[in-house]
Amino acid sequence: MYTALSIMICGMLAGRILRGRLRAEALRRWIFLAIMLLLFLLGVAVGGNERLVRDLPRLGGAALTLALGALGGTLVCAALLGPRFRNGPGPQTRTTRDEKDPGA
Repeated sequence: MYTALSIMICGMLAGRILRGRLRAEALRRWIFLAIMLLLFLLGVAVGGNERLVRDLPRLGGAALTLALGALGGTLVCAALLGPRFRNGPGPQTRTTRDEKDPGA
């Protein structure tokens, strides 16, 4: 867990240092390639685990149930909260220094 957190923090620091130097399109392409590589390696790990492959039909049903439940919950929340956010952000609650004291 600490390794993953450390890697993420290092990535955040690198992003902060490289901000404005990388083109967004090039960065998106690298991110896409990294995600595809991670998915491939995950598939290799799953395919190499005999017990997981043997139990996949049972685990697949549980995963499908969990995914459908999450999707259903998301749709219900979106239906309930959608009208509240449909008109965009409300009035600004923060004021700037000039608005508070025009003579400053």
